[in-house]
Amino acid sequence: MLSTKKNRTEIADSHRQSRFFRFLRGAIRFFTKPMKTVWELPFEGKPSVFVCNHDRAFGPIAMNAHFELCEEIRPWINAEVLSPKKAPAYIRKDYWWDLNKWYSPILGYTAAYLYALILPLILHGSACVPVYHDTGVMATLRNSVKTLQDGKHLLLFPEHPTGYHTYAEKIYDGFVSVGRLYYARTKQIVYFYPTYADWKAKTIRVGAPIPYNPSVKYEQQVAEICSAVEKYFSEFSI
Repeated sequence: MLSTKKNRTEIADSHRQSRFFRFLRGAIRFFTKPMKTVWELPFEGKPSVFVCNHDRAFGPIAMNAHFELCEEIRPWINAEVLSPKKAPAYIRKDYWWDLNKWYSPILGYTAAYLYALILPLILHGSACVPVYHDTGVMATLRNSVKTLQDGKHLLLFPEHPTGYHTYAEKIYDGFVSVGRLYYARTKQIVYFYPTYADWKAKTIRVGAPIPYNPSVKYEQQVAEICSAVEKYFSEFSI
């Protein structure tokens, strides 16, 4: 009995968010208006991946502070942002500010380094899953499967930024691999939830879950799941 209790504690601790992160969550809740979570269908608690729009920093803030399940989700975060050494270069090439403005180079050598000092501390505290886009991608998938097996859910933002405050209609599709690997390891189904965070309307909308179907060809599922998420985003982004 004692060993079982110890194992459960170890599992909980492996995904435990830092005190500092939880403090920030509380501070955000205190200083911002509450947001309502609207479910298209009741949540059943099955292994789930919430596929959300980014909307600059507002999507991640909304989901990690105001979402009904914010304490049970663990976000995918680009591994470069988690590294104080790599973060400045990543921030400079991304669209954290308008790159066409005259002050953009100045921010590249000031704000980028300030962000790199602060963000890794905050983001590591979220007990996140680091996302690698090279040979480390399997580590991302293995960590994702372990997170789901341990009773947590995943949160990710698959939109492709095309400029300051703008995103392409097509989303990154690599996240569907979680469904395939999870089924291969556990013979259980992962459910992908299209999610739209509307910071101005103070609403988080969660669409009907899209189950991973092992009887359907993987390439077909990638197209169908991504198409459904893209359609969901477009319904509320107009």
